[in-house]
Amino acid sequence: MKKKVAIVGYTPTRKYAPYRDPEWEIWGVNDLFKFQAENDVVRWDRWFELHEYRSCLSKEKLDRCRDEFKKWNIPVYMQKKHPDIPCSVEYPLQDVIDAYGDYLTNSISYMVALAILEGFEEIGIYGVDMSTDSEYGHQRPSCEYWVGVARGRGITVNIHPQADLLKARFLYGYDSGKENEFCQKLKSIRQEMGDSKNQAANQLEYLKKVVWQYDGAITAVKRVERLWNLGVEENEKM
Repeated sequence: MKKKVAIVGYTPTRKYAPYRDPEWEIWGVNDLFKFQAENDVVRWDRWFELHEYRSCLSKEKLDRCRDEFKKWNIPVYMQKKHPDIPCSVEYPLQDVIDAYGDYLTNSISYMVALAILEGFEEIGIYGVDMSTDSEYGHQRPSCEYWVGVARGRGITVNIHPQADLLKARFLYGYDSGKENEFCQKLKSIRQEMGDSKNQAANQLEYLKKVVWQYDGAITAVKRVERLWNLGVEENEKM
């Protein structure tokens, strides 16, 4: 059994996973395989599709995943084994819960938990941001919790430096000066953007009035043309 596993998600740092290093297992998720055409995901050893198979996936995604999984001879972890996906295996949910608890709010958490359960010595996480301003922001604490569980058990966990997981801009209390400066800078930038926006809005209103004036002038010319019956049919198209 390999001692290192790379858990790969969707964000751009997925391309930095150690696909060509034979010491690493590569674990993919959901329909990440679609990026193989871009040469971003070039190898995988296990796969995870932990949504409720038929009710939670759109028909398009269901068909795409089923057609792809049928070609494989690697484990595809699902809620239960499915006859139409021969390589599917049931995720050992109860074993994970019994060992570590049930704080599992996303697929990456399930994957990290299984890596801990199976005794991997090093875990790499790629393509996983869960930025707080994204739809996945509420799932981030669970991911970071499982990273903490792994590190607490002596497992090396590497997170790509471009990812947002386990990132803090300042050390609370120690970097208050830097934090205040940064907040003031952001406030200044926001004010400048607001001023520019208002200026653009005023210009837009002015241009709207100019357009209305031209519309009025064109209407007046058309009335003159009708009065004198001068090329009315052609000019009505303007």
